Amino acid sequence: MEINKCLFLLFSPLFLIGQNVNPFICGHEYVLDINEKSYPGYKAAIQKTFEAAYKNIDDQHSRNDIFSIPVIIHIVWKNNEENLHDSIIQTQLNMLNESFRLQNSNRDDVRDIFKAVQADASIEFRLHEVKRLKTNTSFALSLSGLPDKVKQTSQGGSDASDPDKFLNIWVCKIQPIPIIGGQILGYAYPPVGLDNWPAGSTAPSKNLEGLVIDFRVFGSNNPNKLTVNGLTHNALGRTTVHETGHYLGLRHIWGDGGGIFGGSSCNADDGISDTPNQGAQSSGCDTLSNTCIDTLSGPDLPDMIENYMDYSAESCQNTFTKEQVNLMRVVLQNQRSQLVDARDILVAGSHVSILPNPASKSIHVRPLPEFGEYKIEIRDLSAKVVYAQNNLSNNFELDISTFLNGFYLVSFISEHGVQSCKLIISHD
Repeated sequence: MEINKCLFLLFSPLFLIGQNVNPFICGHEYVLDINEKSYPGYKAAIQKTFEAAYKNIDDQHSRNDIFSIPVIIHIVWKNNEENLHDSIIQTQLNMLNESFRLQNSNRDDVRDIFKAVQADASIEFRLHEVKRLKTNTSFALSLSGLPDKVKQTSQGGSDASDPDKFLNIWVCKIQPIPIIGGQILGYAYPPVGLDNWPAGSTAPSKNLEGLVIDFRVFGSNNPNKLTVNGLTHNALGRTTVHETGHYLGLRHIWGDGGGIFGGSSCNADDGISDTPNQGAQSSGCDTLSNTCIDTLSGPDLPDMIENYMDYSAESCQNTFTKEQVNLMRVVLQNQRSQLVDARDILVAGSHVSILPNPASKSIHVRPLPEFGEYKIEIRDLSAKVVYAQNNLSNNFELDISTFLNGFYLVSFISEHGVQSCKLIISHD
C-alpha cells in the first residue's frame, strides 16, 4: 500500500533516458523503502493487512451507512504565505467531500467504459479543528527519512491530536529533495494491523499517522503555485484526495511495479479487480494510453486516467471504483475503526423528514415518535457546523433565510443512531 501523492522528481537527463517519467509522482515507494530499512518486515506487514482487509469486503456495513471522519488540520508555517487562509482550508474539505461522495463537478467526464464501476464511497469529512503553529524549522524528505518532524512539537512541528480518533492533516512547506532534486507533494502512512507485524519488528509511532501535504497543493483556490524547473503543478485539491486513499488502504492503480523511476510492469497489481491492469503511472490526460494488453481477465481496457490513485493530471481525475470503495470502508471498520464511532455512522432511514426540500425560507422537521429525543446538526460542504440544537423531541420549524445557497448535510442524532439527509437551499 502506498503513501501519497506526489514526488515531483527532477532527475538529470541521464535518469530520463529511455523512460517515460511523470515529473509529478508519488513518494510512496520511497517511503516504503525507508520504513523497510528501519522496521524489517514493514512491506510484508502492509501486504498482509491489505489482503486481510480485502477478504472482508463482502462482510461489512450496508453501503447505505455514511461514515463521517473528523479531521484536524495543522497549519505549520514559517513564512506568511504558508499560513493558509480559512477559505483555502474550506475548499480542501469541499474537494474531499465531493470526491468521496461522487459529487465532484467533473464526475460525468468519466468515459463510458468505466461508468459502471464509478462509485460513491459514502465517506464524509468534517472539520473538527484547525491548529496553527509558527515555526523556524524546515521540513525535508531526505535519503534517510521523512519530514515527520512536522508532526512533533519537540522538533518544531505540531503534535498529532489522538490519531486513533481523528484524521490529522499537516500542511507545511516540504523542502526539495537534496542531491537528486525533486519535490514531494505529500505522503500518508497506510494502515498496518499491529498483530500482523513479524516478531522483533516495531511499528512506527501511531502519533505519525495521518497526511502531510505541501501548502502549495492544498485546496482548490490556492494562490501559491509550485513550480520546479519551469514545470507548474496545477493543484485542484486532489493531492489530498489521493493521499487519503492511501491512508484508507488503497494502492496506486498500477501497483507500483515500475518503482519511483517510472518503469513499466504489467505483472504488478493494485489488488483491486475492477481497475484495469496498468503498467505504469500516467501523466497528463492521455485517453489513448493502454500500457497493458489484457487478454486473460476480460476485455482489454485502456489505462484509467480518471482514477484518483493514478498520477494523471488532477483536472481529469474523478473516480474511485466500487471495489476501491469497498476496501476503504472495510479499513474504516477494522484497522481504522476508531475514526468512526456510533455517532459517526449516518444511518439511512425515514425516521425524520424535512419539508420542503429544496427550501428557501424555512424548513419543517418532523420526527417519528419512536425516534425519541434527538439533536440536529447542519453542516455545509466544508463540513463546518452552521447550526446545532440539542434536546429536541417534537416537530419544529427552522428559519433558514440567512443560510447561503447550496447543499447542506442535516444529521439527526439520537440513542438509536444517526440519520442524515441532504438539504438544498435556494433563495428566490
